[in-house]
Amino acid sequence: MSEVFGWRVAQKAPLWDSRPWPKVPPDWTCLQLELAGVCGTDLQMVRGYADFEGFLGHEFVARVLESDQPDWVGRRVVGEINVGCGSCRDCQAGDQRFCPARTVLGIRGLDGCFAERFRLPLANLHPVDDLDPELAVWCEPLAAALEVRQHLTPGVEVLVLGDGRLGSLIGLALREDHRVTVAGRHPAKLERLRAIGLNTTIGVSGLWPVVVEATGTAEGAQLAVRSCRPQGTVVLKSTVADSSGLDTNLMVVNALRVIGSRCGPFEPALQAMRSGQVDPRPLNDQMLDLSEFPRALESRGFKTLLRGPAWTDEPAASQ
Repeated sequence: MSEVFGWRVAQKAPLWDSRPWPKVPPDWTCLQLELAGVCGTDLQMVRGYADFEGFLGHEFVARVLESDQPDWVGRRVVGEINVGCGSCRDCQAGDQRFCPARTVLGIRGLDGCFAERFRLPLANLHPVDDLDPELAVWCEPLAAALEVRQHLTPGVEVLVLGDGRLGSLIGLALREDHRVTVAGRHPAKLERLRAIGLNTTIGVSGLWPVVVEATGTAEGAQLAVRSCRPQGTVVLKSTVADSSGLDTNLMVVNALRVIGSRCGPFEPALQAMRSGQVDPRPLNDQMLDLSEFPRALESRGFKTLLRGPAWTDEPAASQ
C-alpha cells in the first residue's frame, strides 16, 4: 500500500503512473473504484485545462476500504468532490464549492478516481447500496445539471446548446419543469435524444428567453449570447482549455443576465434518480476497464464508464 497507480496527464496525454500513497487522515476514507464516468472536463484537462498534476477523474461509484467509522467499510458510495478548509465563510455556510483554499477531486490539488484507490473525507460520501452502479455513477454530473434549475423560473422555455454528455443530461434534468429543446450538430445523437423524449433541433434559429451553454467549446459562450433574446438569461456550463473572445457589448445592449453554473449538491440528484424522475442510463455507451482510459478519449458518443478494482456484476441491494 506504499504506492498507488492511476491516470495522470503528461504532455497533454494520459499516462498510467504511480504516486506515493499518503496516510489517510482522521475523518477521511480510502476508497476503491467500482465505476468511473469520463466527462468533458476530463478531456479538457488532458488538453491542458487547470494545469492539474495529479490523477484525473471525479465521477465515481466506489467501495469504502478504510474508515475510522467501521460501519462504512464495504459500503458502495458516491462522493461530493469539493473539500474545503472548514473555517472560511463559505465552509461555515455549508458550501465548500467556493472555499478559496478548497481542493477538488481530480481537478485541483487532490488525486482523482481514475486510480486503483483514492481518498475523500467521510463527510463527502453518500451511500448508494440501493442503486445500480451504472445509475449511481451519474450522481456528480446530474447534480451539476440540476444546479441550473435554481437560476430559472418554472415553465420557462429553455434552449440547451450542446448534444453531448452534459447538454443531454441538462435536457433530461430540466424537462419536467421547463419546455426544453436541445440544439446540436450531430443527427445521430439528436435522434437518440428524441428517442428518450427530448425535443431537439439541428443548429439554432430565433432568440430564446433562456439559453444554457453546454457545448464544451470555446465558441459556445458567444453562440449562447447571440441566441438569447433581450433581457433573457444565459447560463454557462462549459470549462475549456482554450478560450475565445466574448462580445460583452451584446450582453450590455441586450441587458442579458449571464450566470456561471458549476457543480451542485448531491441530495437532489440522488432523490431524482431514486424516484425515477431522471434516469440517464440510456446515455451509457460503453464500459471499459480502467486500464483502457485512452480509448475513452477517442469516443464520439455519450458516456464511457471505466471499471475499477471493486467492480462486480452483482446487482445492488434494491433497484
